[in-house]
Formats: sequence, C-alpha cells, structure tokens
Amino acid sequence: MQFITLLYLALLWSQLDAKLVRIRRIRRLVGGSERDAQITDYRVSPLDDEGVFKYAFKTSNGIDVQAAGSALETIGIFSYTSPEGVPIETRYIADELGFHVVGRHLPQPPPTPSYILRSLEYIRTHNEDGSPKVHTL
Repeated sequence: MQFITLLYLALLWSQLDAKLVRIRRIRRLVGGSERDAQITDYRVSPLDDEGVFKYAFKTSNGIDVQAAGSALETIGIFSYTSPEGVPIETRYIADELGFHVVGRHLPQPPPTPSYILRSLEYIRTHNEDGSPKVHTL
C-alpha cells in the first residue's frame, strides 16, 4: 500500500513539475511589463430587461477589450500590440451561425480561381442533363 501511495505521489509530482516548467518558460517569453500588467479601466453593465450585457476593460500594457450581447449573440472587439510592435485589432461576432472573426493580421483565403467561378455559374444556369434552365416569371 505504501508503494502505491509513493508511486502516486511521484506521478503527481512529475505532472506538477512539468506544469511549473511550462509556466516558467512562458514567464521568460513574456516580458516583465506583460506579467505585471494592471487593469486600468473596468466597466460592466448588468443584464438589462432584454437580457443584454456589456463589458469593457483596459490594461496598463495596452490591451483593450469590449463586448456586448445576449445569450444568443455576442459582438466584441479586442486590441493589443504584438511583441513586434504591430497594433493588432480583432473584431468578432458569435451567433447561431458560429464564431466569425475579422482582423487585418489574420490570413486571407486566396481568390477563387476563374474556372471555379465559371463552373458555379454553369451549375446555377443549367440542369443536371446539361440543358439550360428555363426561367419563368
């Protein structure tokens, strides 16, 4: 029984030690000003009669967060400066259609090739047998 307890404690200690190592690595990567950032502005509006919430906060290291919404839809924006000194601004909406995010720093898909656009137009204007669709008013 003591052996099992010691084995369990050794496993627990190794997991805790691994977490501490990761935390130390993150702290080394993140500068001191980031680690010591303070919240400089914090605003929260309680739910109104329609169930809408609002909140916003800013930190001493330049992070700015704002959001508003309900249980069915939330819109928000957050901004900060990257380690390279580039201003980052991200806008998002979360609703029944999913989570949609926009930001200049995010990768953009390549343009749709013209042959794909022509194919889609053909599909839209032709029946499965290849005959043109007849449009009636």
